[in-house]
Amino acid sequence: MFRIVAITAALVCALLFILLLVTPATYVENYGVASGIETDFMVRRASPMFAGLAVLLWLARGAERSDLRDALCWAMIVTFIGIGALSIFEYWRSIADARILIAAIGEFGLAALFARACRAS
Repeated sequence: MFRIVAITAALVCALLFILLLVTPATYVENYGVASGIETDFMVRRASPMFAGLAVLLWLARGAERSDLRDALCWAMIVTFIGIGALSIFEYWRSIADARILIAAIGEFGLAALFARACRAS
């Protein structure tokens, strides 16, 4: 199960890297957030983090059950729960519109998949 979750998350992170780097304005406007030079700057700066996660998950996709793989799962759980929680918080603050909640569902879903993969052998 870990292999499938890692590959899926790696592909999602790779796609986010490209979108954030190439089309930052479109990305933020997709959630009802006004784009500007400041948001574009921050979104582009965040993009390499997703590239790093994509590479890490892709290279670890075949990892056998170990303390290191469990640590990787927990890191992804914390990451995706954090992003999902921030999505809901920004919706609650009226910074983003309801479309951000769709992203939050996906983020919490990835966290849940990593939690399940962490428990699986």
